[in-house]
Amino acid sequence: MPSILALGDINVDVLMDVPAYPPPGGEALTERIITRLGGSAANTAVVLSQLGLDVRMISRVGEDTWGQIALAALAEAGVGLDLVQRDRIETTGTMFTVVTPDGERTMFGQRGANQHTDPATISMHTFSGADLLYLSGYALLASPQRDAATRAVELAAHLRLPIVLDTAYLPALTAPQALRQLLPLLDACILGLPEARALVGEEEPQTAAAALLGTGARLAAVKLGARGCLLANASSAHLIPAFPVHVVDTTGAGDAFTAGLIFGRLRGLSLPALGVLANALGGLAAAVHGAGSALPGIAGVIRFLNESLASSSGDHSRWISEALQSLT
Repeated sequence: MPSILALGDINVDVLMDVPAYPPPGGEALTERIITRLGGSAANTAVVLSQLGLDVRMISRVGEDTWGQIALAALAEAGVGLDLVQRDRIETTGTMFTVVTPDGERTMFGQRGANQHTDPATISMHTFSGADLLYLSGYALLASPQRDAATRAVELAAHLRLPIVLDTAYLPALTAPQALRQLLPLLDACILGLPEARALVGEEEPQTAAAALLGTGARLAAVKLGARGCLLANASSAHLIPAFPVHVVDTTGAGDAFTAGLIFGRLRGLSLPALGVLANALGGLAAAVHGAGSALPGIAGVIRFLNESLASSSGDHSRWISEALQSLT
């Protein structure tokens, strides 16, 4: 079983559905509040674990109730916690998310203990048995977590392990240089068009992917939301359409997409099948409230792909079949 190290944030998400986002100084009432595990790296780790992979997290939480909630959810999902640090001063990262009827979310929060992840605890021993390093761009926002991420990347590169980076929106806009320094070392870079604009100055999927490949990254994965994704390597590029789903909440959809890409990459899928699997996981995540334990597991993905296969044809049918084979 492949073993993955995931470095990034562990948060608790507090989600509130509102009929419309209020203007400044206004107010909006919600009929329910949902509290779930969050954090981009934690979300991706949960999905990877639910797909049957061995995942260990490198992160930091506070010694508070939020931290207990987050760690319990990760443990229940089967994510390894031996590398998660505890902070006696800082609180666990917390995000308050407002979700409107179109499924879009606006987030407010504080990263708390995450940004204090200690690089001194990361050594060559940390990577014993690891097959891949997954890094969330949020880990590059501030030191000492940024130093921990840099150290992890250096060790992974020394060991010639694949490194996958999901740039995330805020890091690409506020810490682009820190992300650019990693691009030549990456097996795969995952990002959306706003992030591509900030990192490589390109606004079209094809030119953005080509620019990323030009930096040395071996795979460029450009997320296109309802249009699907564009995957490209040195020899080919494929635009893979999204699956039609009823969008409830896009929280965690990109994280689930990343998990699908990592899983498919380790299974050796072709680029189109890789995109199909990543799109399926991202679509399923957008069809439920919240992230964490609400994100899709292997049984749900297999069922969804089988249902999609029944109504597909041609190349898309072949790609779905290849993705299904990787899951069974």
